[in-house]
Parts: sequence; C-alpha cells; structure tokens
Amino acid sequence: MLPITPIFVRSKEILKQLSLLLDEERVAFGELSSDTIVSLSEQKKSLLDEMNQLNNKRINILIKFDVVDRDNPTEEEFKVWLDQQDSSMDHIRLLMQECDLLLRECKTKNHTNARILNTLQKRNKHLFELLQGHSSKNKVYTSRGSTKPISSKHTLGRA
Repeated sequence: MLPITPIFVRSKEILKQLSLLLDEERVAFGELSSDTIVSLSEQKKSLLDEMNQLNNKRINILIKFDVVDRDNPTEEEFKVWLDQQDSSMDHIRLLMQECDLLLRECKTKNHTNARILNTLQKRNKHLFELLQGHSSKNKVYTSRGSTKPISSKHTLGRA
C-alpha cells in the first residue's frame, strides 16, 4: 500500500483554503483594499509553496515504489497504474477526483480574479493619465514603436 493518502488529504485541504482565499480576493478587489489584497497574495503564495512540496513528496514516493518512471515521472503514468489496482485504492481515486474538481474551481476563480485585476489596472492607468493631463488621443510613437502620451497644459494638478 502506498503511503500517499495523507498527501492527497492535505492537498484537498489546501485547495479548499485556496478557493476561499480567491473568493476573499475578489471581494477585496471590489473594495479596492490594497492591504487585504497584499495579505491574501502572501497567503496564496504560502499555500502554493506547500502544494508544490506535497507534489514533490508524492512524486518521490511514486518513484520509490516504482509506480512511475524515475527519469520522466508523469501524472498519466500514475493514473494508468491506479486504474489497474483493485478496489482497495478507491479512496485514493476519490481523493484524486475531489482534488481535480477543486483545482479546476480554483483555476476558474483565479482566471476571473485576473480579469478583474486587469480591468482595475487599466482603469487606474486611465485615471492616472487624466490626472497628468494625458489623453488617449494625444499620443506619439517612440523610437521603439510604442506610444507615449503628450502632456497637456491643462492638467488637473495645475488647475
């Protein structure tokens, strides 16, 4: 019997925590709470670091028990091996399925948050340009082919 059940149990717990953090992050974006956003980012990084460590530990165990190739271990190799096992491994199959569902949920939430963040960044950039007196119509090309705004004499800071 492979000693990987605790790894999958902890991975499931981490994915649940990550999902909750992603929900909190979306709320923080709506409230424009930068301190909360930074704190949540640090918590997410900590969880993802632990998840990476668990994944490495799981791969090392699978290599040790000759379940996957030592030189090129793949997830697919493990799944094929797991499918060939008897019903005593059903609990691991179930944990893997739950982790896969939670992972997909986290990826969807993360993608949504990235889109929200991108929108907020564009809005803030536009507002900053307005404060500087720049207009999206008043841009010139630089020597590298990008554009840069031309300052207006009538900025809000000078008014």
